[in-house]
Amino acid sequence: MQGQLYKVGLVGNPNSGKTSIFNLLTGLKQKVGNYPGVTVDSKSGKFNAPDGSVIELIDFPGAYSLHSNTYDEFVLTKALIDINDQNHPDAIIYIADILLLDKQLLLLTQILDLEFPVIVCLSNCDLAEPDLIEKWTLLLEQKLKCPIIPVSSKSHLNLDTLKERIQSIIQFAHIFISNKSSYTIPEHELEKFEPNPLFKNDYNNLLWKHYGQKIQSSRINNYFGKEHSLKLQIEETLQRYVLIDEWVSLVQFDRSNRSKENTNKIDSVLTQPLLGVTIFTVIMFFIFQAIFSWASYPMDWIESAFASLQGSLGELMGDGLFAQLIVKGLIPGLSGVMVFIPQIAILFFLISWMEELGYMARVVYLFDHLLKKVGLNGRSVVGLISGGACAIPAIMSTRSINNQRDRLVTMFVIPLIPCSARIPVYTALIGFIVPYKEVMGIFNSQGVAFMALYSLGIVMALLTALVIRYFVKSDELSVLAMQLPDYRLPQMRQVLMVVYEKVKSFVFEAGKIILLISVILWFMSSFSWKGELEQVEQTVRMESNALGRDSLATLSEIEARKLEHSFAGKAGRFIEPVVEPLGFDWKISIALLTSFAAREVFVGTMSTIYSLGSNDDEILLRDRMALEKRADGSPFFDRRTSISLILFYAFAMQCMSTFAVMWKETRTKRWPIFQFIYMGLLAYLASWTAYHWF
Repeated sequence: MQGQLYKVGLVGNPNSGKTSIFNLLTGLKQKVGNYPGVTVDSKSGKFNAPDGSVIELIDFPGAYSLHSNTYDEFVLTKALIDINDQNHPDAIIYIADILLLDKQLLLLTQILDLEFPVIVCLSNCDLAEPDLIEKWTLLLEQKLKCPIIPVSSKSHLNLDTLKERIQSIIQFAHIFISNKSSYTIPEHELEKFEPNPLFKNDYNNLLWKHYGQKIQSSRINNYFGKEHSLKLQIEETLQRYVLIDEWVSLVQFDRSNRSKENTNKIDSVLTQPLLGVTIFTVIMFFIFQAIFSWASYPMDWIESAFASLQGSLGELMGDGLFAQLIVKGLIPGLSGVMVFIPQIAILFFLISWMEELGYMARVVYLFDHLLKKVGLNGRSVVGLISGGACAIPAIMSTRSINNQRDRLVTMFVIPLIPCSARIPVYTALIGFIVPYKEVMGIFNSQGVAFMALYSLGIVMALLTALVIRYFVKSDELSVLAMQLPDYRLPQMRQVLMVVYEKVKSFVFEAGKIILLISVILWFMSSFSWKGELEQVEQTVRMESNALGRDSLATLSEIEARKLEHSFAGKAGRFIEPVVEPLGFDWKISIALLTSFAAREVFVGTMSTIYSLGSNDDEILLRDRMALEKRADGSPFFDRRTSISLILFYAFAMQCMSTFAVMWKETRTKRWPIFQFIYMGLLAYLASWTAYHWF
C-alpha cells in the first residue's frame, strides 16, 4: 500500500444519500438531490482519518444491483469485479436509506458476497422512529456480521463514529468481511469455472462471466450468452429476495408509520397525468417570472456599478494603450459576466429546491409516457431540465438512460433547450420586442416572452426527437425503473451549495472565455494594418472641417470609422453577405463569430464593440443598441431584427464545450458534426423566416 492511498468506495442505491455523506467526509461539494441519478460518474476525494492517515473516498454512481442496466450502473460493476480497475476499492461504505431498507439490501448482499470489507450506514435516521432504527441495526449486525451505523447527513448523527470505523478498516480489514454468502451458485455452473488469481472468489468469477467480455474479453474463455445470463440474473435475484423478505418479516415494522402516507396523498395529485402536467407548467411559469422580476434589481445595480467604474477609470487612467485595454476591453467583458449572476442564481436555487423536495423524481415519472411517444424516456426529463442550466452536465446525465437509442436522441436534442448561456442574449434583446408592462397584475410581459422562448426550445426539441427516432433503430426495450423518494423538507445548505457551485462555474469557466475574447476583440477593434487608422482619422477630420461638425460629432465619427476599418470590422464585413439576409450587419457578424466559443460571449462582444464605437462610455449596452440606426435612419434593432437574432441563438449550437462533450459521450465525431450542421441550418432558416415575415 506504500505510495498508494487506501481506497474506500461509497456505494448504494440511487438517492440513498451517498453524495451527502461523501461531501461531509471529504469537505467537497458534489451536487446532491432528492431524485435518482444525480451521480452519473465516479467522484473521488481525500478523507483525513482521526489519526491523521489519508484515505481516498470514491463516490460511485447509484445502482440497484450489480447486474447493471445502465452505463452509470456499469461503472460500479466494473470497478468492483475488475481488480485492475483504477477505482477498484479496498473497502466499501454501503449507504442504505433506512426508510426504504427492504428495497435496498439486494445490492448489499451482492457486495458482501464479493468479500469486500464493508461498513453499512443507515441514512436518513433523523426521519425514522428510534424503534425501527434499533430493530434494523440489531438484525443486520446479526445477519451480515459487519458494522451497522445509523447516520444522518442533516444532523451529523454518528458522523464521528463513522470516521473512526473508516480508520479501523485500514488496520483490521479482515474483521469487516462477512463470511456468510447470500447466494448459492448452481453446481453445474461452478463446474465450468476456470481458476483465475484475478478473481477473489467464485461469485467474482460468476459476475465476470456475465460482464467481463465488455471489460477484457481475453481474461477467460467462456462467457454467458445473453439469454443464459438473463436467466441466471433472475434466479439469483429471486434467491436473494427470499432471504431479504425473511429479514424484513423479522423486523415487523409498521409500514404506515412513515411519511409514506403523506407522500401518497401528494402523489395522487402531482402524478395525475393532466393535473400533474398542468401544475408543472404553472411552476415553470413562475420560475421564469422570478428570473426576470426578482433579478432585475441586482442586475441594475451591477450594471450601474460597472458603468460608473468604467467612467471613473477612464478619467483616471487617460487614453494610453493599457488604459484602453482595461476600460474598453476588460471592464465591459467583466460586466457582461457579472450582470447575469442574479438570474443564474435564482434559476438554480428554485430547481435545486425542487430536487431536494423530491418533486423532480415525480416529474420524471409523470413525463415518461409522454416522452416515449417522441422517442425519449422518462429519465430524459432530467437531462432536458438540466439543459435549462447547461447542456454539458445535462448530456452527461443521460448515462442513466438504459436504452441507447433513447440516450442518443436525448443527447441530440438537449442543446435545443434554452440554457443559462442564452439568458444574457435573451435579456439584451427581449426589451426590443416586448415592452415591459404588467400582465394580470402579477406577471410581466417580458417574463411571458421569456417563458415563450423556453417553450419554443422545448417544442423544437420534441419535434426533432420525433423525427430522429425513425432514423436511429434499436432492439432494446425502453423501460423506466426508479424509486420515487418520499417528500422531505429541502436542506437549505445543500440547495445553496448547488447555487454556489453553478455560479462559480459560470463565472470562472464561461467568464474566463468571455474575458479572453473581450481582450481579443479589443485588440481587433483597436488595430488595423499599419497607418490605415491614422489615415481614416485624418480623412474624417478633413470632412468635418468641410461640413462644419463640432468636436463631439467629429470624435464620434472618428471612432465609428476606425471600428469599421479595424481587424474586427474587416472580419465582420467578410461574413456580412452570409448573414445580411437575416437582418444582421458586420457588428453582429463579429459577435456571431466570437460566441461560437460560448453563447454568452455575445453580450460581452457587443459591449466591447459599442463602447468602442460610442462617444459616451457610460451608456448601458441596451440603451446603446437602441440608438443604432440603419442607413435609412430607422432603428437597427427593431422587432424583426431582434426576433431574427433571438431565434438564431435559440437554435444554433454555438458552444464548443457542448460539441466536445457530445463527441466524448457518443465516442464518434459523426453525431456532433451532424448536430452542429442541423442546428445551424435550423437557426438560419428560422432567422430568415422571422426577418422576412414579421
